[in-house]
Amino acid sequence: MGAKDTAAGSSNGTRDAAVVTLSETAQASLATQTTTQTAGKKDFATVTKDARAAIDAKYAELAANGKPMDYMHATQESWDTVYGGLDRRALFAIASNSDGSFSKDEQDTAQSIMSQQQGQAMMAADPTGNDHAARFRAGVAFLEGVSDEEKGSANWAVQRAANQFGYEQTMRSSGREPDDLDSENPLIAMIKGAMDRLKDRSPEAVATGGYIKDLKDMPLFRDGVPAVAARTDTPLDIRA
Repeated sequence: MGAKDTAAGSSNGTRDAAVVTLSETAQASLATQTTTQTAGKKDFATVTKDARAAIDAKYAELAANGKPMDYMHATQESWDTVYGGLDRRALFAIASNSDGSFSKDEQDTAQSIMSQQQGQAMMAADPTGNDHAARFRAGVAFLEGVSDEEKGSANWAVQRAANQFGYEQTMRSSGREPDDLDSENPLIAMIKGAMDRLKDRSPEAVATGGYIKDLKDMPLFRDGVPAVAARTDTPLDIRA
């Protein structure tokens, strides 16, 4: 099944990006696979090809059971069936449309699940909602543990910088000195430096994604980080 045919019942790009929540069983499966995915690591082209084959097989399975995939009206069973068995590298292959074979619905869904994973890791560090610094720090740790392919994306760099910025701001606002979470990645350092110029704004304001256009207007960001600036039409939300 090709990219044009995979999103049966989609709205042909007229609806908002998918917000997908997998069942607890599917989430547990994803968490296990995310932890162990480096064992016997495949090359990324193979991961991408396997992801395309895997979701096509699941579409066929749903159709055979009289429940064809309909992204506009998908059920929990549909989400779990199609995406519950994919690890994070496979989800990133889909979200980034690395070989051009994935539909917009598929990309949006994979990105939503990836955001859900990050959000769960952050919430686990702050179950009461009273320690936002711990939440942001957990976001940094989670992002440091993803695949090399994902770390090469502009979205990852912005997320990594934004979570560090949020951690440092919330620590200092509560009178605590933050630990050094600086990255050796020069792109992250550059984006983080631009964010530091917005330190009069709250971490929550930065977390909305609105800061991206502010950064794009800065010479440091506009001239030094063209790959990230080119992607600012898509909101990036570190709250997951």
